[in-house]
Amino acid sequence: MPALKEPGNLDYPTQDTPRKMPPLIQLDGGEVTTLVQSFNFSNVEQPLVSIVIPVYNQLEYTVCCLASLLRHVPQCSFEVIIVDDGSHDETPNILSTIENIRYCRNDENVGFLRSCNRGASLARGQYLLFLNNDTQVLEGWLDELVNTFQEQSDVGLVGSKLLYPNGVLQEAGAIIKPDGSAELVGLNDDPDRPEYNVVREVDYCSGACVLIKTEVFVTLGGFDDIYAPCYCEDSDLAFRVRKMGLRVLYQPRSVVVHHLSVSTNDSEHAKMPLIAKNSRVFVQRWSDELKKLNEVRAIAFFLPQYHPIPENDQWWGKGFTEWTNVTKARPNFKGHYQPHLPADLGFYDLRMPEVREEQARLARKYGISAFCYYYYWFGGKKLLNRPLDEVLQSGAPDFPFCLCWANENWTRRWDGCEEDILIAQSHTEADHASFIEEIIPALLDPRYVRIHGKPLVIVYRLGQLPEPRRTADLWREYCMNAGVGEIYLAYVQSFERMPLGDDPSLYGFDAAIEFPPHRYPVKMEGSRPLINSEYQGVLFDYVQTSENFMRRTWPSYKLFKGVMPSWDNTARRQDVSHVFVGATPQRYEYWLRRAVDQTRRFHFGDERIVFINAWNEWAEGNHLEPDRQFGHQFLEATRNGLGRRMVRDPQKE
Repeated sequence: MPALKEPGNLDYPTQDTPRKMPPLIQLDGGEVTTLVQSFNFSNVEQPLVSIVIPVYNQLEYTVCCLASLLRHVPQCSFEVIIVDDGSHDETPNILSTIENIRYCRNDENVGFLRSCNRGASLARGQYLLFLNNDTQVLEGWLDELVNTFQEQSDVGLVGSKLLYPNGVLQEAGAIIKPDGSAELVGLNDDPDRPEYNVVREVDYCSGACVLIKTEVFVTLGGFDDIYAPCYCEDSDLAFRVRKMGLRVLYQPRSVVVHHLSVSTNDSEHAKMPLIAKNSRVFVQRWSDELKKLNEVRAIAFFLPQYHPIPENDQWWGKGFTEWTNVTKARPNFKGHYQPHLPADLGFYDLRMPEVREEQARLARKYGISAFCYYYYWFGGKKLLNRPLDEVLQSGAPDFPFCLCWANENWTRRWDGCEEDILIAQSHTEADHASFIEEIIPALLDPRYVRIHGKPLVIVYRLGQLPEPRRTADLWREYCMNAGVGEIYLAYVQSFERMPLGDDPSLYGFDAAIEFPPHRYPVKMEGSRPLINSEYQGVLFDYVQTSENFMRRTWPSYKLFKGVMPSWDNTARRQDVSHVFVGATPQRYEYWLRRAVDQTRRFHFGDERIVFINAWNEWAEGNHLEPDRQFGHQFLEATRNGLGRRMVRDPQKE
């Protein structure tokens, strides 16, 4: 059968590709003795790794597992410890004869967990590798796990990529939901997709193949006996490792084939009560951590153009704000929702602190974690800065925020291009040094959004920086010297494609941010009956555009997903506007839920972030703030999309 995928697949082949079948060892019953007699394990007195394999019957699986160790011998030294949990087939007679394998047998069947702990007590290696007997390892599997401890910092536990015998992905790490249930990331998908081939931090890795330092395992007291005989002991171990300040990593370069659930030897009927009991224990123990682990921060882009400034007075007329355009908009075709008029907050002025407080109250109520203020800075000239300045000076509202440098030309057409420039952007090295110096007070503010303790600095158009890596290095050095410490740099995937590709690390940045509708819009088929005979704009399909973003293959670089509630810039360009038709709170909620699900799967901790474009882009018909048609519906959809995990397609209801 073909690998299961999300519907569609941007940036990745959509046609079925021949599956790469793993090179497995297969036996007929009579071949077991012959194969075992050919085994030639080395006698190692001081191994680097102790491989602990618990077994209970299933002799052929165990022999194939051992044969795979010899077929793909690692460079690092290792010993094999087999713990026979009271097998009553030929297992003890056969395995006890294998030279240079440490075989021990339990007098009675004590279960998977206690067998692992017994094997660990006999280990001589610096590392412990727990390996199910229903696995077969592939080339490089152990060396890649060991190397992860040398290549990465603060590593506590590392797990392999697990495949089914038919080559389909079984697990690329796992996530745990608040109720203690687990989701195997990538289950039944194509293991070669880029999102499954990045070393990343995970909630936990299944105990079928995990590596841990022996010292750490001993310090933790091994697998907790409260979960005996089995189930939830591997996830509990991962949580205890993390409580020590260490990380749990998934290593895709270590590939192991796993038959799944053979090792436990439990029937479906027998194991379900065990899983239920141990899940309750696990959730009770880790309830606070599970709640925090499942949180995804939503950061909404925030436009500050809601108070008059001298420059706008000169360019557009006395008293101009965003509301000037908003109130002039008129529908262009039948069913066209315009104008977008505010409800609860009215035609507010951002110079009023009570407005800013109410915005923060609304955002917090509906699950928004922070605002991302657009920062308009042109070679030393600041525009629309008063609201942020007052937020910094007053300490209110007490609501998280970060900055996105809107580093493009300010034009009469609101498009950042080279025509009809009102104020030009400047990108010399001196300008970049002055910019980072200017925002230091914001970066030091305790409310500022941080990722792993690093203030998040966003650039709207990375392609406008002549030498992005040099700029990134300059900013990092300046912030270190200014007492800010390390910073986290992200760029918005807005207009241009970068010449070397989209990977932020190529430019000295840490992450990229999706920015709908840029890059993946879908034009509507057909037309709508016009109300405005002068209209020559473009209609886009909101539903299909959202599908494009949802189907996009998760890249191998760090990407924060983005969603938008709606989009329609008729207020700025009445006769030539771009309108996304079909936006509803329900469809937006579905898109956001999907983005949250993807973020949970492929990011961890502070990097579990989604961006919403936007909180208050009223002239682009793109806002979460309540309006007179939908009221709080888009805000309610935001809260639902962030808090609920079941994803249903409203198009199919």
